[in-house]
Amino acid sequence: MNNMRTIRFLRRVLILINFVAVIYNASLYLFATKYITEKRLSHSLMENLSSLPATPTLVFWGSILSFACLLLVMTLRNYYPDKSSPSMNWLLVLEIILLLTTFVFLQSSYNGLILLVFMDVFYSFTDFYVLQKKRYWLVFLVLSFGALLVSNYDILSLVVKIPSLDSYLNFYPKTTRLMTLFIKNFLTSLNMVVFIVSLISYIMYSVSENHKIEEELRMAARANQELNNYVAVAEKIVEDRERKRIAREIHDTLGHALTGISAGIDAVMVLIDLDPKRAKEQLKSVSNVVREGIRDVRRSLEKMRPGALEGRTLKDALEKMIKDYQELSKLEIDFDYAWGEIDMDMTKEDIIFRVIQESITNSLRHGHARHVDIKMINDNAKAYHLLIQDDGIGFDKLHYGYGLTQMNERLAIIGGRVEFYNDKGFKTVVSIPKVKGEEE
Repeated sequence: MNNMRTIRFLRRVLILINFVAVIYNASLYLFATKYITEKRLSHSLMENLSSLPATPTLVFWGSILSFACLLLVMTLRNYYPDKSSPSMNWLLVLEIILLLTTFVFLQSSYNGLILLVFMDVFYSFTDFYVLQKKRYWLVFLVLSFGALLVSNYDILSLVVKIPSLDSYLNFYPKTTRLMTLFIKNFLTSLNMVVFIVSLISYIMYSVSENHKIEEELRMAARANQELNNYVAVAEKIVEDRERKRIAREIHDTLGHALTGISAGIDAVMVLIDLDPKRAKEQLKSVSNVVREGIRDVRRSLEKMRPGALEGRTLKDALEKMIKDYQELSKLEIDFDYAWGEIDMDMTKEDIIFRVIQESITNSLRHGHARHVDIKMINDNAKAYHLLIQDDGIGFDKLHYGYGLTQMNERLAIIGGRVEFYNDKGFKTVVSIPKVKGEEE
């Protein structure tokens, strides 16, 4: 933060130096011409100039006004909200035009403005151009420093005939001329020094920020790894708890029922020859135990049924589950249900619900997706088709974890099959065979 404040301070100092330099150089033409006129040396001045100069008043006011417009455009560009907008490019073109206009008004006597404009473009466009338009940024860099070299009066005067400021200053007394040139060169040198210091400060700030970002990414990666480890442990705990719960359900329902049935059948085997009537009564008792066991098993299965499916159709349950995901995360889900009002058994509905739920979870947790398309297609007389496509990171080599393994095993129970593809993200294609009665 301190580095950024330093950079902003140096930027303001650079603007101030250039403002003083523009006024100073423009004033030299004005006051030198006035001095030459008062000393009646205009004829000598015209003999020493290689080209006809502009009027001193035009040089003075034209330089100041064009420089003021330049500062205005720089301010607009720096406070423009959308750095990638085409308007920024037009403002940049206008800034360069105003730079050239000020340079021309000053009779090519001061080229430090090039450093000011370069610094302004460098600070405001670095992120956008370096990351997205590296070639254009490099061209601008070369052109800027090339313009700084070419704009030197000694080089430029060989190509274009322009009046020299030194021709004006040579009419001053030696002491005045020495002081005037000292201030002119001091402003030029100070402008260069402040520019270099600000550029170095910005580079150091950028390097420091990159280090901070890299460190934050490393910390995020460690946190993500720890979170994945925690999730894996949590899944294992949930899996163990589910196994124990199912084991208790089986023990409390089927275990007791089968024990009673076994004892009843043993009694029937003893009584069937001795007392057929009592054997029949015993068989009725066994039949009642069987029916009660079936009811207990059904109650256990209903407890294992997803809560969203309680009292809802498959379509309604899926819509509720998708809505819950969208409210809890930034994931966008497009859901296209084309299976119609089908008569499907509870087991198959449970499995389909769990498959879609697992797919969305994987897209969010592992694929880091932002959008998921879910299509339930019914265009085949023999099977239902389910297509789930996300825009996540996909995979190079598919690893079957607990979730994908469970998906395969669940679908195998109802004769279904699933295939996974790395296609612009993670793509899941499920096919479930129809059975008699599952019709609209």
